Amino acid sequence: MFLSRHFNCVPLVEGIYCLEAKEQGGAMSNAGLIDMGDYTLIFDTFNTPQAGKDLRDAALYYFNKPIKYIVNSHWHGDHVRGNQFFSDEVIISSSRTRELMIKTQPDWLARMKKLLPNLEEDLTKLNTSLELELNDSKQRELLSQIGYLQEIKESILTLEVTLPQLTYDRKMTIHGSARTVELLSVGTAHTECDSILFSPSDSLAFVGDIVAVDNHPLLVDGNPLSWLEALTYVERLDVNIIVPGHGPVTQKHYLQQIKRYINDIIHISESLIHEDMNVNVNHIEIPEPYLGWNYGSIFYRNLEFLTKAASN
Repeated sequence: MFLSRHFNCVPLVEGIYCLEAKEQGGAMSNAGLIDMGDYTLIFDTFNTPQAGKDLRDAALYYFNKPIKYIVNSHWHGDHVRGNQFFSDEVIISSSRTRELMIKTQPDWLARMKKLLPNLEEDLTKLNTSLELELNDSKQRELLSQIGYLQEIKESILTLEVTLPQLTYDRKMTIHGSARTVELLSVGTAHTECDSILFSPSDSLAFVGDIVAVDNHPLLVDGNPLSWLEALTYVERLDVNIIVPGHGPVTQKHYLQQIKRYINDIIHISESLIHEDMNVNVNHIEIPEPYLGWNYGSIFYRNLEFLTKAASN
């Protein structure tokens, strides 16, 4: 078993692993290793170069063959900032994802370099809050934030924005001697353009952040209505195993849970708008089915996003 402080290695079927992010460390999201037969394919590259290095080492440890392709599911940094450890391989994304990476990632790095002196102060405040916090869920969230900032502090001076070299618009089929996989753009969902990887012979899909298990999914960079359509698209595939962008591996039925979440939060936002345009969303209680989910603060970001979008 390959050991990393960033992720756990979860075997799914013969030749496929989910690298599941640990609460602390530099992964922040899940990644995937796929043995294509004569080479290895990797899905997403985590949030920091440190985690990206371990990802490369894990691929070589498990399959001991050349790494040929890297897939970026969308532009968010926690899925692409390990790319620099795969600059000699072919990194693939949708065309729009590459455009959004160019637009966002260099600016993010420039901002973070300027803020580097403030990270120590932020870490001190978070550690103080952790000592005072009694709620288990809040403690986990604080620990995750602390781990995130520690990793960012470590990585910020070495991070090199590394872009995809190969792009596609709707579908790309990749053939190996052991299996064939399909890269499918589901359009606007979690972001303006999200890609999934579907392995028909394994009835398995890596779906990036269009699914988060036991985590509040972030709506603010996408469109919840077209996200629902993307989930329906995945439901129609012959797929059983679902590898989410965040949280443990699940099965197809969990797509309905994400649909319920999106529909519920849309309904709540519509009710707020109908009752009082100036309502403070932070006074709304998280619905019971989602109370135990991680990152409850995202629920309020989502609600604020939806109410503002509806009022404009």
